[in-house]
Amino acid sequence: MCGNERVTFDRRRFLRGVAATAAGVTAIGAAGGLAPSAFADTAGSRGHGRHIPNGKIGLQLYSVRDAFMAQPEAVLRALSRAGYRKVEFAGLPGGTDPAHAPAIRAMLDKYHLVAISSHHNYSEFTDENRLKQLIEMARILGQKYIVCPGGVPNTADGFAQAGPAFNRAGEKIRAAGMKLGYHNHTGEFQGHGPDGRTFYQILLDSSDPHLLHMELDMGWSSAAGLSAQDNLDLMAANKGRMLLAHVKDLHPDGSLADLGTGIVDYKTILSGATRLGMREFIIENDDQSNPLTDSRAAHMHDYLATLKL
Repeated sequence: MCGNERVTFDRRRFLRGVAATAAGVTAIGAAGGLAPSAFADTAGSRGHGRHIPNGKIGLQLYSVRDAFMAQPEAVLRALSRAGYRKVEFAGLPGGTDPAHAPAIRAMLDKYHLVAISSHHNYSEFTDENRLKQLIEMARILGQKYIVCPGGVPNTADGFAQAGPAFNRAGEKIRAAGMKLGYHNHTGEFQGHGPDGRTFYQILLDSSDPHLLHMELDMGWSSAAGLSAQDNLDLMAANKGRMLLAHVKDLHPDGSLADLGTGIVDYKTILSGATRLGMREFIIENDDQSNPLTDSRAAHMHDYLATLKL
C-alpha cells in the first residue's frame, strides 16, 4: 500500500485472472510478435533459462520502512550484502527534501547501490515549489525516475484532469534529465468512466506518453482481476511507456505474500515483460520485514534473480 493508498481486492476476479493464465501462456506463444530479449539466456535458447539481470532488480524500501527510517545505513548495508544493487525510496529519514539527500547518497555510494526512483503523493506534483524540491532531491540521489503512487481523486474526472497535470510536471522532470512515472493500485482497474474505460486507461489517454511513464504494479493489477495475459496485453499496448515494474505477490485470499510464495504467475508475466521494454523490476511487499533481523528481503531477491523465464 505504498503511498498510503487504500487497496480494494476482488477475490473472484483475482482467481479468474489466475485461472486465465494457461490461456495466456498459449496466446504468448501464438503471438510471435515479441522482440528478441536482451536479457541473459544461460541455457542458450530463447525462453528457456533466461534470467532478469541482477542489475535490473531493486527493492522498494517501503518493504523495510521502519528499519530503514531507524537505521538507514545498516539496512542499506544489509540489502547490498543480500545481492541488491538498486533501491526505490518511499521517504527518507528526516524528510524527503534536498537537505537530507546527501547523507543518503553517500550511503548508497558506500554500499554500491543505485537509486532508481522515489515515491511522492499526487499533490506534490501539482505544487511548483515542492516539485522543484523533489527534482533537486532526486538529482542528488542519482535517480532516473520520480514516481507518483497515489493521491489522484478516485473518479473518472479525477484521472482525466490528472493527465494534463502530470504532463506539466513531466515537462519539468524531463528537463532535469529524469522521467515521471505513475504507480497503480487496484482502483485504477476496478473503476470505470461513463464510456467504459478504466481509470487507468483514462489516465493513459489524457497524458502524453513522452511525459508520463508507467510503473506497473503487477501484484495489484493481478489483484484487480487482470490475468497474466491481460498484464502482457497492457504492456504490449503501451510498449515504450511501461518502464518500471513492481513485483509483488499475493496469497489466494488476497493477502500479501513474499515474492515467490504466492500465486501471481510471474514466470509468464516477466517472460513477456522482459521483451516488452520493462527496464527495472522492483520487489515490494507492503507487509514489511526487517533485513537486520530476518532474511525475507534476501529470499525475495534470490527468487527473482534465479527465476527461469
